[in-house]
Amino acid sequence: MKEQNASEKQALTGRKFWVRLILVLVLIGIAVSAFTVGVGTLFSAETGYRTVESTATNVNCASEFVFTYHLGVSGISPTAELKAITALYSEKTVSYYRLFHPTETFEGIRNVASLNQSVNTTLTLPEDLYSALERAVADPGRNLYLGPVFAYYETLFASSYDEDAATWDPSVNADLAREIEQTLRYLSDDTQIRLELLPDHCACLHVSDEYLAYAKQIGIDRFIDFYWLKNAYIADLLARDLTSAGYTRGVISSRDGFIRNFDVSDTEYAFDVFYDRSGALVHAGKLTYSSGAAICSLHPFALDELEDELYCYRYADGTRVTRYLSIEDGLCRKEAGAVVAFSKTETCVDLLYGILPYYLENTLSGYAPANAGLVYETSAGMRHFPAHGFTWTEN
Repeated sequence: MKEQNASEKQALTGRKFWVRLILVLVLIGIAVSAFTVGVGTLFSAETGYRTVESTATNVNCASEFVFTYHLGVSGISPTAELKAITALYSEKTVSYYRLFHPTETFEGIRNVASLNQSVNTTLTLPEDLYSALERAVADPGRNLYLGPVFAYYETLFASSYDEDAATWDPSVNADLAREIEQTLRYLSDDTQIRLELLPDHCACLHVSDEYLAYAKQIGIDRFIDFYWLKNAYIADLLARDLTSAGYTRGVISSRDGFIRNFDVSDTEYAFDVFYDRSGALVHAGKLTYSSGAAICSLHPFALDELEDELYCYRYADGTRVTRYLSIEDGLCRKEAGAVVAFSKTETCVDLLYGILPYYLENTLSGYAPANAGLVYETSAGMRHFPAHGFTWTEN
């Protein structure tokens, strides 16, 4: 009897094993099917405009950009085109996040952090970083060396309450203002800090012993930093990479005002211009254009929630703090209004360095670009200087 019960028990156990195995296989099949459907849905597309999103699992800069592309007009299927564009865009947003990072290094690449962590040492750099540094070093405003001051503002902009923000605001905190004043003595002095560009994409960040000792004393974690200017470079680089790969019907827009339109068609686009009145955004007018363009918008207010979090702060009384700093005193230019520069031939970086010194000094009336147009805010309203291929319509 015991043998029979054991036999029956063994048979029952065997049947349970096979039932469980079949159930597991069914569940795996369902999961695989769901994954397949999910992936298929992600890359399923019809002809028309589509927002392309990064699928990268590594940290990247895609959250600071909006990428729109006109699918299905290149001769291949929209679904295949979307998949290929997404892969390229995802790869590049990871690469450029790493390239411009000021404090974190990554395996297999030299970046801005590499220079900050290896001062007085010659490094061979990636071509894109070397080219970016060439342009930054030529900037008479020395914005590249404002890294330590940008770090204070980075904390300020991340604040949730006025009391916290005031701690990191040199226009409010006198002790911080004195510290920044001392720091600026080093930043503005070529004998204290200087990036030397050498042949074969090599560079050396020269920092004096005096500045190094001071940096250690107050806890400086970066000597150079592109900070908010980096998105102008990244917009240009993404547009270059996509067009080089044969994708010529898209628009890359950073959330803080740098736009590269590389759509070669005659599709008309519009860029809306706003200005701020007592905390309320007012629609000033729009620029219309077609067949590609670069646009650079500087504005002492946030047009986007992410921009507000990363690059702006508004106190309860309406006082605003922005990322537009001068190396003269490390303070933001609160009196500066909205300005938009635009061109068919210049890049975002070209436009940025063209208008920035005039913007910081509030002397935009003296800016006379040969290949760009301008719309900017004055006390009497918006002023417009035309450029070929653009139409300005004021509200």
